[in-house]
Amino acid sequence: MPSTAARIPVTVIGGYLGAGKTTLINHLLAGGHGRRLAVLVNDFGAIDIDAKLIAAHDGDTISLANGCVCCTIADALGDALDKVLAMPAAPDQIVIEASGVANPAKIAMYGQGWPGLRLDGIVTVVDGESVRARADDKFVAATVRQQLAAADLLVLHKTDLLAEEQQTAVRHWLRQQAPGTRLLAASFGDLPAAVLLGQGSFSSRQYDDLAAHDIYRTASFQFSGPFDRECLAARIKAWPAGVLRAKGLVYLDDDPGHAHILQLVGRRYSLEQGPAWNGETPASRIVVIGTDPDIDPKWLRGSLLQNRQ
Repeated sequence: MPSTAARIPVTVIGGYLGAGKTTLINHLLAGGHGRRLAVLVNDFGAIDIDAKLIAAHDGDTISLANGCVCCTIADALGDALDKVLAMPAAPDQIVIEASGVANPAKIAMYGQGWPGLRLDGIVTVVDGESVRARADDKFVAATVRQQLAAADLLVLHKTDLLAEEQQTAVRHWLRQQAPGTRLLAASFGDLPAAVLLGQGSFSSRQYDDLAAHDIYRTASFQFSGPFDRECLAARIKAWPAGVLRAKGLVYLDDDPGHAHILQLVGRRYSLEQGPAWNGETPASRIVVIGTDPDIDPKWLRGSLLQNRQ
């Protein structure tokens, strides 16, 4: 099994029919985030790819000029994943669009257990206009509620169609249905890739695409001394709901010979052994992404340093 650092991260995008999953994926494919994405979809027909971006179309695969590829899930998801993993140039990230009636938690099991992969997170897209009605519909309620419960990150979509009081009411309802799950709003799939996808670098310079989204901020930290594992975990779990993502290399006192890789997406959190320091001076480097005013660098630094050892 490859190390955590070497495994390709998998993001599952779920949500009921018409919620806007494909719109979100189209926005990712057209974005200038510099990530080579492999996007697995059920049908090419809904993916509105600009013809200028298409480098080649070969059967069940479309290759794009920006290094991304789209593959259809023809017979089985496992076969599609194997096909992606066999490509000469491995993608930086795999994005799986779940069917509108699927439970994304079941699809996420591939990201957790498939050789060469690791699960980055489950993003559930919610139609702000219809989600409450569908959650009470006797025919589809179980599916909708499963999708909400599976999410590490909820995207309240189509907010342009909601009056302010309607959006406030839906937010309140979603927090009741999925307590503790991070929640953010969007229209037309316009969300920064850095919020939705794991990033390959631990440098805050990788998050330039946040500049066009005034509600998001990043904070970058470096610490020289080691952290106590349990204290660090407790502080991270206590971060406010506006903290959407975090990634970093962490120096732990119970395993000083190795860096440990911190990953947080929404409510999903992991801290796993990474590469040996190999002569490099151990130091923790952490980048946090979230919404104002929760990304307060001074507060976050104090939070991380509290009871460090």
